[in-house]
Amino acid sequence: MVSDGKDWKKAAQDAWKVWESPDGHGEDYSDHLKQAAREIAQEEFKEPPTWRDGLITAKDLQTKTFAPVRIILPRLIPEGVTILAGKPKIGKSWLQLDIGLAVASDRFVLGAEKPVQGDCLYLALEDNQRRLKERLDKILQNTTAPQRLELRTDWRRVDQGGLEDIREWCRSVEKPRLILIDTLAVIRPVAGRNEQAYAADYRALQGLQKLAGELQLGIVVTTHLRKAPSEDDPFDEVSGTLGLTGAADTIVVMKRHSGMTKIYVRGRDIQEGEFAAEFNTQTCRWRLVGDAVEVFRSEARRAVATALKEAKRAMSISDIMAATERRDRHATEVLLHRMEKAGEVKHISRGLWAHPRLTDSGEINEIDASDAPDGSEAIDDTTDFETDESHRESHSKLTGSEGCEIPCEIPEAAYPLKSNGKSTEPDNLTDLTGIERNGCDLTEVTICAIRLPAIAASISDDIEDILEPRWRS
Repeated sequence: MVSDGKDWKKAAQDAWKVWESPDGHGEDYSDHLKQAAREIAQEEFKEPPTWRDGLITAKDLQTKTFAPVRIILPRLIPEGVTILAGKPKIGKSWLQLDIGLAVASDRFVLGAEKPVQGDCLYLALEDNQRRLKERLDKILQNTTAPQRLELRTDWRRVDQGGLEDIREWCRSVEKPRLILIDTLAVIRPVAGRNEQAYAADYRALQGLQKLAGELQLGIVVTTHLRKAPSEDDPFDEVSGTLGLTGAADTIVVMKRHSGMTKIYVRGRDIQEGEFAAEFNTQTCRWRLVGDAVEVFRSEARRAVATALKEAKRAMSISDIMAATERRDRHATEVLLHRMEKAGEVKHISRGLWAHPRLTDSGEINEIDASDAPDGSEAIDDTTDFETDESHRESHSKLTGSEGCEIPCEIPEAAYPLKSNGKSTEPDNLTDLTGIERNGCDLTEVTICAIRLPAIAASISDDIEDILEPRWRS
């Protein structure tokens, strides 16, 4: 380092020496020392960067060429930082280990997916070596583990030397391709006392994201989902603020759905998608079944058809939801109508559905009012309404008294439709007092009869007590 920071030539002259070679001849190293001093001085007094540094025109950028984006695992993990989020114990660690083994040992993963080959670092920061060995033996099934997969159960935080350690590991191997971190909470920087949550979450991935871009490698970090589900976007369920998902290049969310697992993928360098996956408890490996829309649609239809066939009767939507373990009533109704169009179910009556084979063969049980959905009743379309006399007879049987007619006077003002709901007289009280207006007396108004409706015997006495002063006086 230059002592006075001004004259690098003087520093080079002071450092000039003649070294004795093994054969006894001297060698002049002054030129080398001058060059070293020049580089030191330039580094020491380098001007701070300005806004012009790194500025490029659109025309110049158009002429540049870049290496293509490296896809670490097709359809799921490109280069950059990938967040793998899911509820605890859903199987994220098993998936990470299986992917790491596939990258390091030329294996298939998730069924038929072949990842890029190279060196892999797996930071299992919530496990120990005993558990990792058990998982390796379970996945590998007595095959030899790859040499290019290296594992650690502890690591420094990224702001305490952990990021530099990852960079050093990348330099120590031949082809660094993938780094798996389980979990993010163990290596992320500790938030400052007055630091905003958004800034802290963004800073947690900022260094890893820059390193992954420089070396074209993939870094997968696991985290959890929040307890409250999101009805609009599953990516909003990732624990933390939008600073975390904003800093990541790719987001992968794992959620249980209809007895399987739905995997949501969204990223800058990969196509967005939804996939159905299942976990094999025997081999402890994940497999992609296919596109989530197609898979879950087929599974849902199969479940509904099976439930109706086994019931051998018409079922309400609530019964179907209970039998198929569904919670979305609207989606179930839409599914049933689509299945009806396809001939997979039959709509027996209001709110009741049955299997088409049972209805065609006559094996379906008789439908009664008890099979009707909640809040509805079986309707008999052949029932005829009885006459007023039959109603009065029914009333007499229930109450023990005969029905009667109540004469009353109804003024013309009681017909609002004739005047569009507005009174044509200046004083509405005359309708109540019976005072003549314009030579018209209320006695000339037509008298009508109001029949008492048939009411239950339990409340008939109360109704008569209320009405008696008005029509018997």
